[in-house]
Amino acid sequence: MVEILNKEDGKVVISFSSSKEEFNKALDLAFKKIVKRVNAPGFRKGKLPRNVFNKMYGEESLYQDAIDSLLPTAYQKAIEESELNPLALPEIDVKSIDKDAGVVFEATVTVRPNVELGEYKNLDITKEEVVVSDEDVDVRIDQILSRQAEWTIKETESKKGDIVVIDFKGYVDGVAFDGGEANGYELELGSNSFIPGFEDQLVGKQADTDVEVNVTFPENYQVADLAGKDAKFEVKIHDIKEKVLPEFTDEFVKDLTKEAVSTVADYKVTLKEEMTKEKEDLAEKTYTDAIVVKAVENATINVPAKLVDQEVDQMYSNLKANLERQGLSIDLYEQFTGKTEENLKEEMRQDAEKKIKTSFTLDEIAVVEKIEATEEDINKELNNLAETYSMSVEDVKKNIGSSFDIKSEIVIKKTIDFLKENNK
Repeated sequence: MVEILNKEDGKVVISFSSSKEEFNKALDLAFKKIVKRVNAPGFRKGKLPRNVFNKMYGEESLYQDAIDSLLPTAYQKAIEESELNPLALPEIDVKSIDKDAGVVFEATVTVRPNVELGEYKNLDITKEEVVVSDEDVDVRIDQILSRQAEWTIKETESKKGDIVVIDFKGYVDGVAFDGGEANGYELELGSNSFIPGFEDQLVGKQADTDVEVNVTFPENYQVADLAGKDAKFEVKIHDIKEKVLPEFTDEFVKDLTKEAVSTVADYKVTLKEEMTKEKEDLAEKTYTDAIVVKAVENATINVPAKLVDQEVDQMYSNLKANLERQGLSIDLYEQFTGKTEENLKEEMRQDAEKKIKTSFTLDEIAVVEKIEATEEDINKELNNLAETYSMSVEDVKKNIGSSFDIKSEIVIKKTIDFLKENNK
């Protein structure tokens, strides 16, 4: 029997139990499992009688294994009987244990909180007008030429934008410090990748020159021992490289586009079309995001802390996985950023709460507006996925397991479309 002890916004406390028969059966199973590992004088392993075991160790030593065996089934049955839909792992306490009465549990279950929608129609949000000028195209061409540039050694003085090949060694109070030395380092002047003031003092220099660079570490520098301190660097400039851009000719265009476009004029037209499409896509995304954000801001939801914790843990796990795919460890990442796991998770909390609130808001709008995924919608989405991944529809179904997630995704898309259509 399940009893609801308390019901709050996003949280329900229930009491449920396992009968004495269920508990005693679980004790029997626990004993059979544990006795195989017990070494008792005068008995072969696994042959110790139950009454002797109880005298030696106490039957209470079986309780935890018995409860571990009982709990999953008892909790699932309680959830079904109470018609709850848990959104996070519950907090469960054992309230009482009695061989003649069974076990009584108490669980705090996180459920969907109340969602009070605000205004989500006629939000008066406008989409940015897309204009791509000839000057925009010229800037993009300069960027393309820059990526195709070659670095060549020059004999004249260094300037911003050049790369200097240097050896350097740093000192604080006349003592060399860890991490302050390198040989053959390529530094792009003006990149602001070094301590403020370092790169400026290498501008206007010749190759094969020794330079003394004096700087002050920022107060918030990640290495505490160096923060705010004056430092001197002995720098040897070996070479100076400048970026040489290719000429923007018909031949360059042909090579760049693999003969798809043959003239500079045609390439500019094609590039302008591509840039217009990029800007239109970005404007549409920005417009859509703004509508959703406004609808969410207008809603009132008390997001359960347990859900936020769960989402933060997932975000942190995703970060670790992404770093590992790049060949980095989370420990190294935390060392580079000067942040701990606790720091990173605290930074993720706001985004986690926004994500959850957005999901609840869109779900509630879908319910209120009776937005559903039809069989036609599902079949269309399955066919789109099959085409995208060059698979059969049957293979897509096998890979996704069920159509539940597809239904949810379709409902979200249709809800967002609804919001856009009603923001005219």
